[in-house]
Amino acid sequence: MDEPHAPSPAGTGHILQSRQRLSRSLLWQLQRRYFAQAGLDAWRSGTVPHYVTSNPFIARAYAQLVLGWLRDVAPLLNRHAPLYIVELGAGPGRLAYHFLQQFFGLLAHSSFSDVPVCYVMTDYSQRTVAGWQSQPQFQPWIAAGRLDFALFDGERNDSLTLLHGGVTLAPGTLANPLVLLANYFFDGLTHDAFFIEDGQLFESLVTLTTPRPGADPTDPALLPDIACIYTQEPSSSDYYDDPAFNQILAGYQQELLLTHLLFPIGGLHCLRNLSRLSGGRLLLLAGDKGYHHAEELLLREEPGYDVHGSFSLTVNFHALGEYVRQLGGLFLSTPQRPVQLDVCAFVLDPAGQAYPETRLAYQQAIVQGGPDDFFVLKQGLEKHYAALELTQLLAYLRLSGWDHKIFLGCFPALLEKLDQADEPLRLALHEMVQQVWQGYLGLGEVSDVPFCLGLVLSGLGYHAEAAAFLQRSLLQHGPDAATFYNLALCYQALGQDAEAVAMVTQALARQPDLAPAGALHAQLVARRSPG
Repeated sequence: MDEPHAPSPAGTGHILQSRQRLSRSLLWQLQRRYFAQAGLDAWRSGTVPHYVTSNPFIARAYAQLVLGWLRDVAPLLNRHAPLYIVELGAGPGRLAYHFLQQFFGLLAHSSFSDVPVCYVMTDYSQRTVAGWQSQPQFQPWIAAGRLDFALFDGERNDSLTLLHGGVTLAPGTLANPLVLLANYFFDGLTHDAFFIEDGQLFESLVTLTTPRPGADPTDPALLPDIACIYTQEPSSSDYYDDPAFNQILAGYQQELLLTHLLFPIGGLHCLRNLSRLSGGRLLLLAGDKGYHHAEELLLREEPGYDVHGSFSLTVNFHALGEYVRQLGGLFLSTPQRPVQLDVCAFVLDPAGQAYPETRLAYQQAIVQGGPDDFFVLKQGLEKHYAALELTQLLAYLRLSGWDHKIFLGCFPALLEKLDQADEPLRLALHEMVQQVWQGYLGLGEVSDVPFCLGLVLSGLGYHAEAAAFLQRSLLQHGPDAATFYNLALCYQALGQDAEAVAMVTQALARQPDLAPAGALHAQLVARRSPG
């Protein structure tokens, strides 16, 4: 552990910024600039991770939690006014897409089917929001009034205006409590750093250095090369302008004997703004890399950050929970320590209800086999897909919520075993293809989902439907020899030899040495030749 009054070992780089409070450091300007420039490309390229927080399984868990909470607040609901579900920092849009499907599917079978619900995707990046608005698969939801968008900065704003509906959500305007979803959100908000030793509190001032001489301090490409050097300065828990924040900090000073502490000041400002916006009536579901047990705060090292185009810090959910408790709210967390993803729930309610249905839903959807457990299981299973039977692969895909990423992982094993399918299993696999496609929100990645689905359908003998998926592949991913060849096989099986010849000719034009295509071309030409 470093000496509390001495700076960390000196870096060898060029100084970008010296001895600054972490929350005021240059890092956050670089963060904002990165997302302003990248937009959806940040996730499309795979640079910024999102799978663990944006899959059908976690969307289903959140849908179940929101419905549990609705059962608790049912007496308070104005069923003639919208219930808004606001996603903070909606990233690539996949959580929104999965949640819309999962939630409205469940809502239709519930006693809340008459409640008008509007899901609002938000971000502070105009480029990102514009990308969502142009997504073709969102258009039916927009037309139905169930999806809208807003520019919103959780640290700075306590109101937002819907870009399609034109309605402004502001303090005092909401007829119903507010639901908020925040996945991989709090880890990118501003933090401060402290050091605590034997009841003494020190602020950890950060010096940023880079090995690049003359580097542009506004260029986000600097982030992977920046080193953080901390200097500890004596401080007081009377540090912020909000006594509630200082009370949390003072508690840490008294209770933690020796540790470096990340303090989620941006997250606390965001919670304060959301409390104002909602009139103190809200449900917030947050999933992030983080910790929430008090003992996890002890003996922590100097904070570092993970770089993935942008950067992220580990979230101190314990501090956020303490703030919500100060406001008289409810903080729900798991008794176990998460491996990959910490999912917490926060409830604010001036009446101070017990929220038994919300607690029950959290137990069922998060504690007893939640998104973190599912992701850990996925990491183990994906090494053994080849050993699973068709029925087992199908069961796993159904359990996942027909996750397209899991389908892609299972695809080689599925394709190899298709000839083992009897008629009932063949029908079930056909349904699997429809479900995976319905839940797939394409971002323009390299992975060609329609091609793989088309091959499964072709292997099952659904050649016309397979051809339709392969045509989608051409539209989304461009001309490809393998796609043209498989289209030729489909048309051949359908007795459409002219179309088959056209497709196999395209395949050979792009890859003349594709031997199966050459053989098919010769076979088709011979069959069409007279005599």
